[in-house]
Amino acid sequence: MTRFTRNMAILSLALLASACSRQVEIKIGVVGPMTGNLAHNGKDMAQGAQIAVDELNDDGFFIDGKKAHLTLLVEDDKGSPEEGKAAAQRLVSAGVNAVYGHFNSGVTIPAAPIYAKAGIPQMSASTNPKYTRMGIASVFRIGADDIEQGATLGRIAVDKLKAKSVFVVDDESLFGVGLALEVNKVLTARNIKTGSESVKTTAADFAALVKKIGDSDASVVIYGGDEPVGLALLKALRGSGSGVKFIAGDSMCEAQTIKNAAGTADRDYFCTVAGVPPSWLSGGVAFVQKYRAKYGEPGGMSPIAYDGIHVFVQAMQRAASIDPAVYLKEMKSSSFDGKIQGTIEFDAKGDLKDGTVVIYEAIGAVLTEKSGMF
Repeated sequence: MTRFTRNMAILSLALLASACSRQVEIKIGVVGPMTGNLAHNGKDMAQGAQIAVDELNDDGFFIDGKKAHLTLLVEDDKGSPEEGKAAAQRLVSAGVNAVYGHFNSGVTIPAAPIYAKAGIPQMSASTNPKYTRMGIASVFRIGADDIEQGATLGRIAVDKLKAKSVFVVDDESLFGVGLALEVNKVLTARNIKTGSESVKTTAADFAALVKKIGDSDASVVIYGGDEPVGLALLKALRGSGSGVKFIAGDSMCEAQTIKNAAGTADRDYFCTVAGVPPSWLSGGVAFVQKYRAKYGEPGGMSPIAYDGIHVFVQAMQRAASIDPAVYLKEMKSSSFDGKIQGTIEFDAKGDLKDGTVVIYEAIGAVLTEKSGMF
């Protein structure tokens, strides 16, 4: 090797090292139930986030003039508050710059103080109002809350289905109880006859509950809670020959739920999603194409997670920093370009301004958007 080629090689290595030193490495935690009965929700979140990461890294993006690279750290909280707190601590110890998660309100809320203490912004689609009412400045909800979603469930029963009597069931989770509370506010205001029951596990006496619902003369059942108890109730109702209409929130509003229902949700089934469907904007259509190519059919949680990752990165770009203490100010004061949801802006509490709740009906075992239902 000549002196010239040796010097050029040294120079190339020096330039490469310099370029690497100028690259900004960003770590974002995604945490939810990756195993267990709710794993399809957690995986859908993580996969939607990964689509955003791949998109950003492939296209190339910069923070403060430096090329940036994004990595996801995925943690499994098993849908458990204690596991959620442990997962939160692992992400903090790993030095993440932001966190997207958790899925369950009952896990998101107890984990929030852990991220807040470390100064790490947390974004979630969890719907319980308490999440943004704990006085924590670093929490953000990217979707409507239970106040709006619960009111929508109640209006479906009264305004669309013309119910005179409604039976409300929850699974005793923070999400389920909160949703049922908001539903009952609507029913009470409209003088609708109401029955209610709380069911904690799938081992409950559903035959007795089905009889109680039948004796109440309810034409509609509204369920607040996660899929395991909800599907057990629905299957018990249909197995008894009940033709009661069934309404549920966003934890039971995706294609996988209809599949898991094994024919019991093919009709007379309504549900809501606290978020804009991908079909509304061209960016959403592109997202669905990318998701299908890599993972198959997207669920309800993946489009929201996808937008959440883009919001975090846009905030960092505007602040010219990946330091949570610096870009947090942008999260609280700026509006962002949601590729699927359109303009995204948070209020003083961290709630999404103008959150949208979309209504679906199962028609021929396919969830179909019901725009203009009311």
